Amino acid sequence: MPSSLNNKGFTLIEVMVVIVIISIIASLIVLNIDGVDQRKAMQAREMLLLDLKQINREANDQSRIYALDFHPATDVATAQYGLVEYIPRQQGTEQGIRVIDSKPWKEVKDFTRRNLPDQVSFLVEPQEHQFRDASNADLLGNNAPQLIWFGNGETKPVTIQMYYQQKPVGSVIRVDYLGKVDEEK
Repeated sequence: MPSSLNNKGFTLIEVMVVIVIISIIASLIVLNIDGVDQRKAMQAREMLLLDLKQINREANDQSRIYALDFHPATDVATAQYGLVEYIPRQQGTEQGIRVIDSKPWKEVKDFTRRNLPDQVSFLVEPQEHQFRDASNADLLGNNAPQLIWFGNGETKPVTIQMYYQQKPVGSVIRVDYLGKVDEEK
């Protein structure tokens, strides 16, 4: 009778245990990677909140008209937002030539454009509010940005919802007509 001590190899149970352990480790890695992306989305949301509060303070302190400039994600670029300032159209003359600036919204160079992580976006929804004695189409018309700080303490009221993979991240952010930034609970 041959001795069983000379047999080499793995038993079926040993192979199954190794496969189960590898499966558990792989699932933990996959879940952790998704968790990292979710945390990046939450960090982007917190950064947006801080930016909104900072922009509100600067608009009021400097009496400037600022707006949030949002660019949705494309095939080649992630979603991003920046800050633009309203500079009214001016007519001037330079050496007898009449100059008309047709773009009243200029990018604020001091504000670094923020890139959102992959699969992260947000939706800005304007809220109804009537501004007295307001008739400027550049600020209140259909082509105006949705979120504007007027520099006099007022803001176009909006709600903002951040999304990761088309699922809401956190609660709705509300900016009221006085520029106060709150989170709905």
